[in-house]
Amino acid sequence: MKKRLPVIIGIVLTIVIAFLYGNTKKTHGIYDNNVNTAVYSGIGVLAEGETVTQTFICQEDKLDGFSIKSDVSGNYGAATVFLKVMNAETGEVLTEGQESGGNVKARKLHYYKVPTISDCKGKTLILQVSESNTTATDGVSLYYQPSSETGKLLVKNSSVSGTFVMKTVTERFDLETFAVMLFSEWFIWGFLWFLYRLFK
Repeated sequence: MKKRLPVIIGIVLTIVIAFLYGNTKKTHGIYDNNVNTAVYSGIGVLAEGETVTQTFICQEDKLDGFSIKSDVSGNYGAATVFLKVMNAETGEVLTEGQESGGNVKARKLHYYKVPTISDCKGKTLILQVSESNTTATDGVSLYYQPSSETGKLLVKNSSVSGTFVMKTVTERFDLETFAVMLFSEWFIWGFLWFLYRLFK
């Protein structure tokens, strides 16, 4: 029993680590992730009253936020980014959130968290993004990916052929991530055990 105790402890620890790793932010991109980022078009900083709206279909049972391609310029720390999610069929506002411009990193996919929406898998939703305390050169800049798709993206009240560079984010346990991590841990552990027995 004493000889098996380290093995049992090792197995339990690997399962616990894999479980913690499996609690992740599951994302679904609405744009083509295989397209070179060099083709992205900048929307620029949104002035008061200007918005970006993107229609999309939610792929998860719940929605916790969005990972949006963002950049910063000038005195961006004073800006605030507002997000509003609506039901595309009824126009009902489902959730609203905001993020300080000072938290946004340059040229990154930034996670904008919103209060959780439940029971939304398969539903057509609209994300509306706006800003306050901005100027033409001070604030958070956003991007879209030009494409032949029309009717789903509005930039500053004008229809644009393209897709907003964003991913939906759901904070949940992901079985696939858990399984991959657990297999990797056990493979490394087994390989080290093999080496130990080989050179013992």
